Amino acid sequence: MSTDRISPSSSLVETLRALARERTQDARPAHPPGKPEPSDSPKPVKAKQDVQWLRQRLHNLALEADLANEQSMLQARTQVVREILLWEFGSEFRNDSQFVPMVDAIGKTLEADPASLQRFLDLMADLRKV
Repeated sequence: MSTDRISPSSSLVETLRALARERTQDARPAHPPGKPEPSDSPKPVKAKQDVQWLRQRLHNLALEADLANEQSMLQARTQVVREILLWEFGSEFRNDSQFVPMVDAIGKTLEADPASLQRFLDLMADLRKV
């Protein structure tokens, strides 16, 4: 059975994906149920890459990061969040007005959870092995 999991510690990646989806749902204007969306409303952007592409990209980011340096880990986390969002929603999403605020909001959400740093370090260590 195939899975979208990046690594054994990829629950953090799945959390990031869920946060991103939640933020995009909040950013979409509401319309009455049962009625079609207006034609001028933004359509969800679909990912254009497969999970192997994302795994390789995150592996490369993990190799570039210094696991012992907190600043390097913060920068890596921002890059990882950006990569996951672009993978999940497509590269055109970087031009969306919600892209940067979403990256910032997810970063702040992760900072609020002290355990997320350790999970991120575990993810980066696992990604280095791939």
